[in-house]
Amino acid sequence: MVKIVILTGSPHNPGTSKQLADAFEKGAREAGHEIYRYDAGLQGASNPHYLQLDNSQKGMEVGIKDNDIVETEVIPKLLEANVVVLVASMYYFGINAQLKAVIDRFYSYNHNLKDKQAVVLVSGYGSQEDMAAIKLHMKILQEYMRWTSIGDVYADDSWNNEKLKKFAEEAYKIGKSIKSNK
Repeated sequence: MVKIVILTGSPHNPGTSKQLADAFEKGAREAGHEIYRYDAGLQGASNPHYLQLDNSQKGMEVGIKDNDIVETEVIPKLLEANVVVLVASMYYFGINAQLKAVIDRFYSYNHNLKDKQAVVLVSGYGSQEDMAAIKLHMKILQEYMRWTSIGDVYADDSWNNEKLKKFAEEAYKIGKSIKSNK
């Protein structure tokens, strides 16, 4: 059994990126894996707090740990996870702020989060070309974290239900294809 953490950012419910996340999760559950999912965009007033740094020590920068759900629940699940799934909607050619706020909170744990597998699922009303900035951002993030990509879905023109169904099927297949290391 593989431990998988799914982090979503979209405030749309139901929305196109949620459909990708749901499809991936269905496939991964059918494959018998343990899933933890945090939908940052659906947290309303309790949205994740933004990263804050303590610069009081000369030459040192330390992330201030907040006593919120990201610190008490999400980070511990991420530390245990084998696979991290980042799910976003494209907002102005980047990922949405709610997911970015969670990713920024990795700061104090970078070394402990290294060497995992990763999946990126993104939906947007634009073209594949419009998603170039997100693709580059996710590629560099995965390289920095030393995460091995096991599949990405960039669902362009996600307003097109037929096209979105195909992308959701792709996400499902990625989730279903994850094998235990046993």
